[in-house]
Amino acid sequence: MSQISDMNEASLSKLDDKGVFTIVKVENIERKVGKETITEINIETEEEFNGIKRFYTSRKMIVAKFFDNGNPTTLSQDIQRGKKYRVKIITQKFGNGKEDYDIAKS
Repeated sequence: MSQISDMNEASLSKLDDKGVFTIVKVENIERKVGKETITEINIETEEEFNGIKRFYTSRKMIVAKFFDNGNPTTLSQDIQRGKKYRVKIITQKFGNGKEDYDIAKS
C-alpha cells in the first residue's frame, strides 16, 4: 500500500455539510491508540475539497458499510473494482436519543 506523502488528508467530518461526493477508493486501516486498536477507513473522493481528496474516519456506522471485522463488504469490493459510489453524510437518530453519522447513497 503506497502512501503519497504530499497528498493532504482530513477527517471525513469536514464533508458533513458539503452535500454529495463520490467515493472512488476505500482502504481499511488499523491504528493503535494507547492499548486499543481502532479500525479506521481511508476514503478517496473524486471531488476535491479545499485541495483534499483523501479522508479518514473511525465512525463505526460508516466503517461498517465498507468493512466487517476487517473484511471488505460487497460495497467495498465494488469500489475496489472501479465502481464509483455517490454519497452524502447523514445524521442517524436512534430511539435512545443518540445520534451517529452514516452515509447514504445519493
